[in-house]
Amino acid sequence: MNFTTDTYNTIDGKTIFYYKWPSNKNTTLKGIVQISHGVGEHAGRYKPIARILQDEGYEVYANDHRIHGKSAKSDAFLGFYDGNNYFSDAINDMRQLSEIIKKEHPNKKIILLGHSMGSLLSREYVTKYGDDLEALILSGTAGFMKGLGSVGLFSAKFLSKINGKHRSNELLKNLFFTQFNKKFKPNRTKVDWISSDKNQVDLFEADPLRVEDFSLSVFLDILKGSKKINKSQTFLNTPKELPILIFSGDKDPVGEMGKGVKKVAKRYKKSGIKDLTFKLYKGGRHEMLNEVNKKEVEQDVINWLNERVKA
Repeated sequence: MNFTTDTYNTIDGKTIFYYKWPSNKNTTLKGIVQISHGVGEHAGRYKPIARILQDEGYEVYANDHRIHGKSAKSDAFLGFYDGNNYFSDAINDMRQLSEIIKKEHPNKKIILLGHSMGSLLSREYVTKYGDDLEALILSGTAGFMKGLGSVGLFSAKFLSKINGKHRSNELLKNLFFTQFNKKFKPNRTKVDWISSDKNQVDLFEADPLRVEDFSLSVFLDILKGSKKINKSQTFLNTPKELPILIFSGDKDPVGEMGKGVKKVAKRYKKSGIKDLTFKLYKGGRHEMLNEVNKKEVEQDVINWLNERVKA
């Protein structure tokens, strides 16, 4: 089915690119899904799940986060950030897309689907704007990694003071992405950690909009944001009536091979979330929507949504 694209201007003068997949005209509109993508990728990679949601009666919106995809001014600016707080800026950009959605669909609440970095942004987002949401879906989310996260945060702060926040750094890139990939030796590519589906890995590696290198401040702000959202206050400030679906692969290094994401689910449950669903897929890596069993995952997401959203 067809999709359209458009842009909007942020409060600090950036241009954000977004996709819109209208719902199937032959079905009753059930709800609106807003997607928040992960670091280094772009919203265009979510076309397969967006089209499935379309056919099921959902309208889908997804923006390329700033410095990602077509929101970057040019290929030379992919990954380059010159702002003060990437985490906050990205959340504000998401909010502006939500406002566009609300104007176009004033009688519908939004289902927010966040993957990886997008899931971290979404977890902070719901503490501020959760009342506008009908449900929250978290893919490939993470706890704050005490070892790697703490070392990364210290390194990013130190290197930012020496080199400046807006410069890239090979050390930090290797600290995270290379460490993730080491779990799957012998490595065929640099991104084996995202999926066990070789075709999906090759597609991602060849994607011209894939970002490998980032300004230091992006690493720093994401790590700060991750530490913040994994503190008790964030869980407590999440609306208790908001249905939450968390899914991940048990071989996802971002979720600490299931351990980190299990902790996140337990903390939401402990904080009083009334409708929490947690699913860990055996053998799955970081991108369950691009895994060898993606059809199973897609159907699980649709079934969960249809049970909670009234047409």
